[in-house]
Amino acid sequence: MLKLTGLAILMVTPFWVFANTPNGLPIQKSKSDAVYQALIKKGPKTGFSKWDNQEPYDVAAPGEWSFGGNSVISTSQAQFSNWQGGGENSIAISTSLSLKLAYTSDKLNWESSFDAGYGIMLQGRNGKWFKNDDRVEITTKLGVRANEKWFYTGLVSLGSQFQPGYYSLGDIKPISEFMAPGYVTGSLGFDYNPSSKLSVFLGPATMKNTIVLNQDLANEGAYGVQAGEFDYVSGTYITLGKKLRSEAGGTVRVEYNEPRIVKNVGLQSRLVLFSNYIDNPGNIDVDFENTFNLQVNEFITTNLILHFVYDDDIQIALDETGERTGPRLQFKQVLAVGLNISI
Repeated sequence: MLKLTGLAILMVTPFWVFANTPNGLPIQKSKSDAVYQALIKKGPKTGFSKWDNQEPYDVAAPGEWSFGGNSVISTSQAQFSNWQGGGENSIAISTSLSLKLAYTSDKLNWESSFDAGYGIMLQGRNGKWFKNDDRVEITTKLGVRANEKWFYTGLVSLGSQFQPGYYSLGDIKPISEFMAPGYVTGSLGFDYNPSSKLSVFLGPATMKNTIVLNQDLANEGAYGVQAGEFDYVSGTYITLGKKLRSEAGGTVRVEYNEPRIVKNVGLQSRLVLFSNYIDNPGNIDVDFENTFNLQVNEFITTNLILHFVYDDDIQIALDETGERTGPRLQFKQVLAVGLNISI
């Protein structure tokens, strides 16, 4: 799928070719020689003044730090008054923050990223605020150069959410909360960086830790931790559920960032695969997220997020009673129009 995506991008953007600045730093050359010469004069760390002609990447010189990111604040609202077609008033507010800090030298490549999102919505006059997005992930990756495109790399990531989550409005018992679950992953392997757009990390030595700090969820064995032993006579737990599950396996992490699939439309894609060497290695955990950024102007943007997750350790209710559970493909889609703030 990634090969086909890359091929499609090459087909729709044939006018981009790679060139080198006088100091040897790679940048992208535009079809317009005048624009290209303007970029050369500005240097590798600057871009164009006009937002819709700006180069996708600011390339830092070797031995220098680079920092950047963006934040999107979006809202949607609907209001009805004597509307015979029916409908309920609603409002939704969401925000996201993405930051990246990187250091590159002749021997080292160190990248750290922070990605977070949170959204709430209110529907109906007597409704209550209910979250529709909640995520946070911190990743740091340190590599030692093996050759021009390969690095010996160590990676650490932490992922969780901010607030408790519920199946539906009115539920009292949460199905998730901060660090329930939380995922802490450490991996050693190799990172392939053919360009600043693509990173393919192969981690044959990976430790994935699932943390469930909520004891009630841990007692139920939620998210794959060992469940507690329940005594139906006394109605109490004889042993409490474990709050930590560690898995040894291998991981593949592919990250692709193309700010211009076509003009003013960018794509950020991330695919993470994990296989437990000991327990059912054929059951591969999949985390696949795609974000399409449609830049209307310098400040207004439209974001479409498509997120797929499959983890056979996460048991999902198959009927309303919750007695039948099993792993299922999880899907989330978010479409938002709002204010984009570049950092």
